Amino acid sequence: MIRVAPRRGAIISMEFIMTSPIRTAAAILIAISLSACSMIIGEEQLLRPVRSGSLGQDALSTAAPSYTLTSHIITATDGKKLHAVHMVQPGSTATVLYFGGNGYTIGRFGSETAKVFAPFGFNLMIVDHRGYGLSEGVPTAKNIQDDGIAAFDYLSRIPGVGRILVHGQSLGSFIAGHVAASRETAGVVLESSVTTTEEWARSRAGNAPVRVTVSDAIKGQGNSRNMPLISEPLLLLVGENDKVTPPRLSEALYRLSPLSEDKKSLVLIPGAGHNDVLLQPAAVRAYRNFLVRWVAR
Repeated sequence: MIRVAPRRGAIISMEFIMTSPIRTAAAILIAISLSACSMIIGEEQLLRPVRSGSLGQDALSTAAPSYTLTSHIITATDGKKLHAVHMVQPGSTATVLYFGGNGYTIGRFGSETAKVFAPFGFNLMIVDHRGYGLSEGVPTAKNIQDDGIAAFDYLSRIPGVGRILVHGQSLGSFIAGHVAASRETAGVVLESSVTTTEEWARSRAGNAPVRVTVSDAIKGQGNSRNMPLISEPLLLLVGENDKVTPPRLSEALYRLSPLSEDKKSLVLIPGAGHNDVLLQPAAVRAYRNFLVRWVAR
């Protein structure tokens, strides 16, 4: 390894991933001030769809000129249409399938993601979560993970796509972990991930005198259950200063993985918080080493 409570019975609205730690902390402090003793987190509190447009070639060429973009519509198992973009550069032999966090859409952050990944020399596909961006439907913990499988299967059928690495950040790490546990991939990267929603919720409450409860729909969600099923090389990335998904949750996932020490890595990124991990040189080095060792074959 490299090194809050509303009135009893009420539901507090908390963003799960891609949220401001200050906002979350404020919500908890407000809850505590109400002198209650329980916090209930439901699915509707964790999944907050954001609508936006897409990413065009002009914007992509400014951010990552080596990429050529095509837009795709992926049909989910229930018929809903999911919006995706596929970015290709000459000479690439593999593709990163990227799932962003809560609040992430292709239109808002796609060019920034492309700018990060282009120097690695691989192709990139990004998918808007169900109900986010230009994708149809209403997201649930189950259907966004099923959509991840649909996206992987769709990508695998594109000629010349090569080997596929799945990468999920925060909420997207649930999807990436589920895909890696269900399909054979070239590797999996879980960035700013969590064990279970219950443990995450307890970590957000800190030392407050609060009993945290999660609804049945999201109980057990997270990557703890995926670890025993992932046989691919695994890279866990987490910011040293991440207050939203604390490093100890990624450390727990590392311990839960049955992979040998040479096939899994946990990298704690100095100076990084929740959403800026891949902007740090240490993360870029770790990612490049992972790709060279396990994917670029």
